[in-house]
Amino acid sequence: MARAVIGVVLFAYTFNALMFVWGEDLRGPPLAAFAACLLTGLGLQLVHSTRDVLFWSPPKKALSLMAQAAVMFAPFAWVGPQAGSVAGFLAGSMLLAVPGPLRWALYAAVPAAIFAVLTVLGMAPLDVVYGAYFTALTGLMVYGLSSLASLAQTVHAARGELAGVAVAQERLRVARDVHDLLGYNVSALTLKSELAYRLLPGAADRARRELRDVLTLSRQALGDVRVVAGGSRPMSLAAEVRSAESMLIAADMDVEIALSPCPLPEEVDTVLAIVLREAVTNVLRHSKAQHCLVETALAGDRIVLRVVNDGPDLPAEDLDGGAGLDNLSARVEAAGGTSTTVQDDEWFTFTAEVPIAQPVVEDPVTRTFAQITAQPWHLRVARTIAVVVLLGYGVLMVVNVLAQGPGSLGLLEFALCVAVLVGVQIALALGFHLRGFALPAQAVATYLPLLWIGDPWGSMGGFLAGTALIVLSGAWRWCCYAAVGVSVAALSVLNGDAGEWTVYLTLSTLLTGLVVYGISSLTGLVAQVDQARDDLARGAVTRERLRVARELHDLLGNDLADMTVKSERAYRLLPGSVDRARAELAEVLDVARRAVADVRSVASGYRHMSFTAELDSARATMTAAGVCVQVRSGEPSGEVDALLAVVLREAVTNVLRHSAATRCEIVLTPPATLTVWNDGVPASAPPGEPGTALDDLAERLKSVGGSLKCERDSGAFLLKVDIP
Repeated sequence: MARAVIGVVLFAYTFNALMFVWGEDLRGPPLAAFAACLLTGLGLQLVHSTRDVLFWSPPKKALSLMAQAAVMFAPFAWVGPQAGSVAGFLAGSMLLAVPGPLRWALYAAVPAAIFAVLTVLGMAPLDVVYGAYFTALTGLMVYGLSSLASLAQTVHAARGELAGVAVAQERLRVARDVHDLLGYNVSALTLKSELAYRLLPGAADRARRELRDVLTLSRQALGDVRVVAGGSRPMSLAAEVRSAESMLIAADMDVEIALSPCPLPEEVDTVLAIVLREAVTNVLRHSKAQHCLVETALAGDRIVLRVVNDGPDLPAEDLDGGAGLDNLSARVEAAGGTSTTVQDDEWFTFTAEVPIAQPVVEDPVTRTFAQITAQPWHLRVARTIAVVVLLGYGVLMVVNVLAQGPGSLGLLEFALCVAVLVGVQIALALGFHLRGFALPAQAVATYLPLLWIGDPWGSMGGFLAGTALIVLSGAWRWCCYAAVGVSVAALSVLNGDAGEWTVYLTLSTLLTGLVVYGISSLTGLVAQVDQARDDLARGAVTRERLRVARELHDLLGNDLADMTVKSERAYRLLPGSVDRARAELAEVLDVARRAVADVRSVASGYRHMSFTAELDSARATMTAAGVCVQVRSGEPSGEVDALLAVVLREAVTNVLRHSAATRCEIVLTPPATLTVWNDGVPASAPPGEPGTALDDLAERLKSVGGSLKCERDSGAFLLKVDIP
């Protein structure tokens, strides 16, 4: 749609310029030469507006811009001042093709050149100013329509990347939660099951109490499986302290608890509960502690959690290592806090400080203002351009009427009507809902000035025509759009205007309507694509969660359910059937040890790259990006699994970044040959493709005896990797 609007507007401007010169009685070869220059300029402008000219080589850009300048300025020699009616195209091309601040200097140079040429040709001062201003406004309009289309394309192309980022963040969350939540529970289950097993047959009653804790933990672990797969749930620090105390006592430690009686916000309470859980897990796994202290204290507007134990089985130089401590630091930092680990002689201290968040009461007026101003950068650019162009057209209408020499009161009244037209249009462009008010208000502001001005100025009718295209739907909007043009033509005829002037006013009305419609609707398009991008990212995350749920259910769900059933059976057998209960506990221990290994496997699979996991993620991400994916894959061997995962991730990144793909095929054939094919590759790729990342990957493959080949043919791209 964006390119169609650009093409129609550029063609209409060109045709209007030709009609205007025809009205000045230019005929024969001079008219044919002028038409040839106009068509050449139109073709160059279409290329500049619809191609990524910013990435052309400097000689190619310079040649193109000089050619456009030649066909724009040469006709002044035989046409006169009217030759400059489309010089704004060149100003727009300067903004589109030249990078950095230089673009604005070259943009300003075009209306300055028009000002100089019209002055040399002896035009009146007001006409000279009008010509320069019209050139500048046309250039900004061309740049606006072209760059808005490019912005919409850019945001659309980024949809897959952003969905991939969202999936990557979800995978990191899963890795942390698998380690912190499930790892703790499964370790606790193993520890308490071993304790109950050792207590039999001598202390059946105490073993039964431990089994009660095992049942509680197993049910909690099953709940945590759902939490990891589905998101997060509120947790309580106080409840976690009680659970930790029970665990540490079961491990034959002396435990001291000192909690500050301070109510905490839900978010802070949850973060500290998870942090405590992982800290206690580290105490149980990585130390030979006999004593442990857990305390919280207030320090100004921060809550401090400390976990201290003796007998750490960890070298001092490795304090910052390990997934557990890394996860703790990441969680605390995400909450705006800090964490430290200190080993002093035989004592190990972990400290976390988290700010106590205070609820913020949001003022509705402030929120509404923030919704308008705090928009993504591409949306801010789109709306800024729309506002500037619409205001520019409003000033142009006032200048047109000023040339007629109306009285001060008449000019003021006309300016107020223009303010209504432009204000309503800007409100529509910014997304305000004025659909029941816009058309009536603009209709009054459009036709009312005829009572004291007399001439139907096309630009005023154009705002009404553009609003009809925006507000109405279906065939009605085009009928109303055409009706505005017909009304302007009829009023011009009734006013006794010449036929050429009537045609010019009618075309000006319809052309302005398209510009207004294009500028306003394209800003809405950018906002819609931006929203669609978020929806696609959420969809990709949802698919990732479903995959996680299946994997966790397959790996851990059955183990945890089996442990729960066997623990319940052992619990019911005590204290009467000690031997049978001990046999059940032995089976519980076997399952628990397998579950510990499964937890580590799942967490490791999310932290370290796996081809199967990467393939699932690639399918979800590209599907969310609107790419149809076909996969034929075997099972890679362990030696090349991670390397193939890296190759696949980079290949998918290239598909999403450097193409407008609609189809992608991923094939893995034995022993280790991976091919990734996609369509939608531009005919002239930017310099540097396939990119340094693939170059680096090729070097990495070469070091292990592999190879990487890239082929581009007929709009398609093929990446092939062979690993011995």
